[in-house]
Amino acid sequence: MIDFSNKKIMLVCTTDNMIWQFLIPHINDLISMGAKVDCYCSKTGFWFDELRDKFKLNIYDVSLTRSPFNFKNIKGYNQLKDYQKQNNYDIIYCQQPVGGMMGRLIGHKFKIPVIYTAHGFFFFKGNNPIKNLIFRSAEKFLARYTDVLITMSNEDYYAIKNWNIKYKYLIHGIGLDISKYDRSNFDKSSLKRELNIDKNDYVVVTVAEFIKRKNYPTMLKAFARVHSSLPNTKYIICGSGKLEEKIKALARKLKIENSVIFLGYRKDINRILQISDLMLLLSKHEGLTMAIMEGMFYSLPVVTSNVRGNKDLIDENKGGKLVHFKDVKGASSAIIELLKDEHKRKTYGDYNQEKIKKYDITVVRNELKQIYSEINF
Repeated sequence: MIDFSNKKIMLVCTTDNMIWQFLIPHINDLISMGAKVDCYCSKTGFWFDELRDKFKLNIYDVSLTRSPFNFKNIKGYNQLKDYQKQNNYDIIYCQQPVGGMMGRLIGHKFKIPVIYTAHGFFFFKGNNPIKNLIFRSAEKFLARYTDVLITMSNEDYYAIKNWNIKYKYLIHGIGLDISKYDRSNFDKSSLKRELNIDKNDYVVVTVAEFIKRKNYPTMLKAFARVHSSLPNTKYIICGSGKLEEKIKALARKLKIENSVIFLGYRKDINRILQISDLMLLLSKHEGLTMAIMEGMFYSLPVVTSNVRGNKDLIDENKGGKLVHFKDVKGASSAIIELLKDEHKRKTYGDYNQEKIKKYDITVVRNELKQIYSEINF
């Protein structure tokens, strides 16, 4: 069992957004057990300042990027090395692929125990075989510097099950804090009017960044087919990112710009989901996405790609439909089928609402506490 009292922990993430969205409860658990936790990540938005000012975390900006091939990561590694020399941490707790790589290299250099939470390996089924070989080899190499490896999907867990790591675990994601989500009644008609949605319109929703991995071109093409069959369908998109203008241009090219509602980054996702009929997400790969979890909590059926993480959450013909991430026709057919069948949408939604209870933050916090009780270093 780890005794966290008076332990100094270097928590390394690639981005501040990861900490802001997912890790605050787990950091607070470590602090409540007596640990001193310092967070290191790249500053990418308002999240960094909120973590420091609102949540009172000890947080430091280091040069890390999501791409493992970006030379800025070398600067980030040197910064982390200097911080370790200054503060003499007892444990490295790292998250995300690049944060995990840097944290483990620091742990190895200074002979410090390392806990690594894998939110989704860069190698996965369906990926380019050469890329899989490179990333799998890199992870297997770094495994020798990993004392504890925590995974969140069946595919990732079975990929490393036979690796030479003393402590290997599978948990139910990073935890959806159900207590923070509001199902109370609000004026849905007013919100629909605000968004120029007619009361008889079907509403499809996607919550995702505008990045290549989220596969927006396929989703827009699928929606274009849906719209030609069911013209009274609107598509709400919540998110921001560097590809936003290109995606908007594609919507215009497909002549669906009047039926696609780009809302940008929203803090009222709970209200958006409650006026929606179906969630769509055709990512090329995932870890265990919070967006789908939120959709499940609000009883939405989900049409999603049959990839790691998504298929852990969505059971075929019970909570939604699983399709290949390139399958425009298959995705559109699944959406049309569900939009036309209100009973099936409700049945799938009810199933998802029940299933998501296994992924509640309380469950995950207890799983992590159990892991801490089994580790000995």
